[in-house]
Amino acid sequence: MPTTLLTDIAEAKLTAAAGSGTQVAITHIALGDGNGGNYGPGFGQTSLQRELARQPIETRHMVGNNAWRVKAEFGPETPSFFVREMGFFDADGDLIAIWAGNDVEARQTGAITYLVDHVLSFTRVQDGLVIVNAPDDVVFDLAVTTGTAIAHLQLEQLRQADVIRNSFWA
Repeated sequence: MPTTLLTDIAEAKLTAAAGSGTQVAITHIALGDGNGGNYGPGFGQTSLQRELARQPIETRHMVGNNAWRVKAEFGPETPSFFVREMGFFDADGDLIAIWAGNDVEARQTGAITYLVDHVLSFTRVQDGLVIVNAPDDVVFDLAVTTGTAIAHLQLEQLRQADVIRNSFWA
């Protein structure tokens, strides 16, 4: 079964960032063909075996204490190859997590839009160290928009109640 591993460098970076005011910003997803074969990923990996495409993460949001969902889209212009590995990279270009496995069912890119919708689990780090800052996330935007609309509605209702009350008692 394919697995997603948090790399050794990720564990070190996340632990060092804890309480220091710094962050590890996972910004990109890369796809590779594993040099044409499946393999079991390792904690010590610093790159994919053969990266062939990379895109920025489009959305992200929390799905658990130490897990978050990331999404990216690889357009039809992406070169055609069979995906056997995925890497999740931070703003410094370091491999934070890798997805691969000896039994990966490779799927082909190119001529189609290849969607990545993946849950990253950070079980190798202490609970509470992983925080997602996702102002671009559709769910976050919807929550903020809905909250703002409700607040405006309540303010308008209070304003109208004051007008009615003042005209009734005048």
